[in-house]
Order: sequence, then C-alpha cells, then structure tokens
Amino acid sequence: MKNAKMLGAAALVGLMVPLAACSGGGEETSDKAKTALADKTTRTLASVIAGQNELSQVSDAMAEAGLAGVFDGPGSYTVLVPENTAFEELGEAGKTLTDAAHRPELVAVLRDHILPGALTAKAIETAIAENNGSVEMRTMGGDTVTFTQEDGKILVTGADGSRATLDGQAIVASNGVAMPISGLLKKAAPSATTQQ
Repeated sequence: MKNAKMLGAAALVGLMVPLAACSGGGEETSDKAKTALADKTTRTLASVIAGQNELSQVSDAMAEAGLAGVFDGPGSYTVLVPENTAFEELGEAGKTLTDAAHRPELVAVLRDHILPGALTAKAIETAIAENNGSVEMRTMGGDTVTFTQEDGKILVTGADGSRATLDGQAIVASNGVAMPISGLLKKAAPSATTQQ
C-alpha cells in the first residue's frame, strides 16, 4: 500500500512539472515556457526571497543554515514560503523557531515547503481540476503536501494537517518560483517549541 502511494505521488510530480512548464501545446511549448521563465529574471530564488520584506524570517534562516547557496544554484524548485505573519501567529513558538539556536529545526520544517520543479498557480489549479479536486506532491523533506481549491483560493495542507493558502503573487526566479503562503505546513519539532 505504501509503495502504491509513493508511486502515485511520483506520478503526480511527473504530471505537475510538465503542467507548470506548458499550457497544453506539447514538448515545443514546454521548451518555450522554460525559456520564458528563465528570461523573466536572472535573479535566483535566494535573491528574490531575500528581496521581499514580508519573507525576511525565511530568508534569514535560509542564509544562516546554508540553504541560500542551494537556491542560488541551477536546480528548479518551487518554494512555498511562509510569510513573517505565519511565525508571528505562532506566538512564543514562532519566536523560538526563528531564533538562531533553533535553525536546524526551522530548516527541517522548511524542507517540507520545497517542491521539485517550477510550478505556477495556474498549473496547480489545472491539476486540481483534472484530479477530482486535489493533488498531492512529495516535498524535498520526504513528506507530502496536498493542494485543493476552496472559495477561489488554493489551499495547501501539510502531512500533519497544517493548512495555509497561497497568499499573494508568486515570484519568478531564474531557477524556480517562490509562492508566499499564509502559514507553516509542518509543526515545529518539539525541541524547538519546548524548553529542555
């Protein structure tokens, strides 16, 4: 059963990446879309995330943990970036999680916000419609996120049930897309939220 789920998730990843790159016109369109994505900006994901004040918590954490170097590289990623307000809404747990002493826990949380390939909101909407209302994808952290649509908004649910909405405009970079989201998709590790 577990293998079937993994195969299903892998198949959906295979579906989503082409959907993100094309609008249904075949391989030629896919190549054109990839070129258009790269032509829109020469700034990397690390750079575009760092340039957004409302994403500074994640940007600082990525820089300190060495993830900024990954997002300056040639890979293609979609980063579901929690806005600063997502950490503020966690209260003391959010302050603890974003504290420099707890960067490893934050990095572990953030890995479940990274998807392979450059996706667009439109591609996600299309995949949701074509897959009976929900699409599941595997994150770089090994868990899954599920996309659904409700009242015209795209909702994303983490493996532990944490939910957020795509919030605001996606930011296109040379090596992927940063999508601001309204909350965290994974609860903080216990050591990050409790005193030892």
